[in-house]
Amino acid sequence: MTVGKSKKSDDFWGSLLRELDLPDEETVSEKTSLTASFKVLIGLKAQVTDGASVKFNGATKKEILRTMRERDMTLIVDDFHYLSSKLQTEVVRSLKSEVFDGLQVVFIAVPHRALDAISAEPEMEGRYSHINIPEWNVSDLGEISRVGFPKLGMSVDAETIADFCAESLGSPLLMQRFCGRLCLNYSVEKTVKPDRDFVSTIEVRKGIYRKVAEQFGFPTFEKLAKGPQSRSKRNPRRLRDGSGSLDIYQAILVAVGNTGPKPKLHYDKIREALQKLLRDYDVPQKHEVSNALGQMESIARKKLKGEPVLEWSDDFLYLTNPFLMFYMRWSDTEEISKV
Repeated sequence: MTVGKSKKSDDFWGSLLRELDLPDEETVSEKTSLTASFKVLIGLKAQVTDGASVKFNGATKKEILRTMRERDMTLIVDDFHYLSSKLQTEVVRSLKSEVFDGLQVVFIAVPHRALDAISAEPEMEGRYSHINIPEWNVSDLGEISRVGFPKLGMSVDAETIADFCAESLGSPLLMQRFCGRLCLNYSVEKTVKPDRDFVSTIEVRKGIYRKVAEQFGFPTFEKLAKGPQSRSKRNPRRLRDGSGSLDIYQAILVAVGNTGPKPKLHYDKIREALQKLLRDYDVPQKHEVSNALGQMESIARKKLKGEPVLEWSDDFLYLTNPFLMFYMRWSDTEEISKV
């Protein structure tokens, strides 16, 4: 059961109850009995399924979890990091006693928020096991092309596949996009008969990368680069090479992109990149960088759909969207200055 992304406590428990395989009603005979609490759960489920607003109390929460434990069900909370700190604490504390009695719970979260459950309730540490799911490596990414291309009758050269793997930033989604774009480049829309060899040039691959960056990374980048207000109210910051200027939002994103970009960056690394990018007297102060990144995180959470593409916490910037990272890698300052 997946019950993440709830904003309020009642939303969380309502989602959980909606997912439970409880009957809409229960027939009671001489040989069977129905506890009052189970009757309450059935009634509550009918209400939340119909979209009614329901207030959950400690007793109903405990009954939901007890029912799950007795039925040997596992509670899976996807996107646990989406929940507010307050709701995380409330949920974990509600789960604690049933977990101690044998209820199995799985929290799924992005790597840098993997220990949120322990932060929410330190007493759970002895009952908590962290399982890290590693990123795709080059061999994993290469398997996409090794399996896919032959099914289309395409024999693609090893250099192209290796280059795709290197540019994928560990993301199978990017690898799939590159392979798909290569098919479009050669007008392969169905299986080729007989099999053919395809050897791409560096320019062909660069064209694929630019297209993927523009189509999938630029829309997100544009919203972040514009920031929360009109750019006309911001000071231009001149580039060290004399080629023009960027505002603080653009400059930070370009500087971060110049690091690789790395999925996790400390402020010091961002500042080093800004110092290489901008003239000395145009490098923003720490509070300016922190404020701008905080604003970008707010935009990522409130104005962009899906998983927040970046987070700024305790002087660390976390990038979670491979398409945004890829755009930052392949865009140039001239393009960005026009955003």
